[in-house]
Amino acid sequence: MIVSRRTVVTRAGAAALALGLMQAASPLHAQDFPTRAITIIVPSSAGGPAYVTARLIADRFSQALKQPVVVETVPGAGGTIGMGRLARAAPDGYTLMIHQNGFAITPAIYDKLPFDTEKDFVTVGMINRSETFVVGRPTLPANNFKELVAWMKGPGKPARIAHPGVGTNGHLAATMFVRALELEPTMVAYKGIGPAVNDIVGGHVDVTQVGASAAAPLIKDNRIKVFASTGFSRNPHFPDIPTLGELGYNIQLWLWMGLFAPAGTPQPVLETLNAALRETLADARTISNFEASLVQRFPDDQMSVKASGDYVRDQIALWGKVVRENNIKGH
Repeated sequence: MIVSRRTVVTRAGAAALALGLMQAASPLHAQDFPTRAITIIVPSSAGGPAYVTARLIADRFSQALKQPVVVETVPGAGGTIGMGRLARAAPDGYTLMIHQNGFAITPAIYDKLPFDTEKDFVTVGMINRSETFVVGRPTLPANNFKELVAWMKGPGKPARIAHPGVGTNGHLAATMFVRALELEPTMVAYKGIGPAVNDIVGGHVDVTQVGASAAAPLIKDNRIKVFASTGFSRNPHFPDIPTLGELGYNIQLWLWMGLFAPAGTPQPVLETLNAALRETLADARTISNFEASLVQRFPDDQMSVKASGDYVRDQIALWGKVVRENNIKGH
């Protein structure tokens, strides 16, 4: 087929015109967005930390966007079913996802995924974070962290360290803890942190790490012993509990929550969503709800779309290294 020069020019001009119209439409799209309800996927069961966080912010987020916000749980396969749902969603800002550390752990744990974690998603913004506590059964002979380490390294049967399942954040955190302290414990896997904590309270296992909001009532009721936290500073609600950093161990870990969108979501839409999220997190009621749950919002300088994306990429690199060094594989 012979194509005339005039035809080539016409096609090139049409392409340029189309590109120009797309570029011109972007600011208008940002001004119009959103015009209908937004769905937030939670890739885990109702009642979990991500679901609780979604419910805590949904109403205020809806007010900021002036549109309904629907929270939908899509559990299964370690969060990968919900992640896959988001990866396949239209990149228009109307389907989002709240996820936690598992988002960064998934690409290292699973060999074959129907999505690329680093290419198929974009971070809208970070939501909150909290430290974990190193806790033990109430009948442990140790009463402080130094005594705990001595007991775990002492003669007798190996310490039984519980975690919420292979490849979970709790499992990797426990692995880092064991390596840092040069321990040789028995690692006991559970189906979630709830059963693990129940067995700590019941005295069936010795030590675990649990998030601040779940640990708080048990600490206050003296149903477990607490030895240290993984935060960068002491929790103001428990000022007598030292951090692992204070105790000489380079372990500072957060349980975090972030808001994600499909890759390709227009930057103006991301900025609109980020602004609404920041407005939500600055609201007095949101702050009060977070404080009651012993979680805190991220510092302002880590809240932008860019800074949030950089943080998640750093987390992917961190957990990928832990997984590779310890040869951990998911199911």
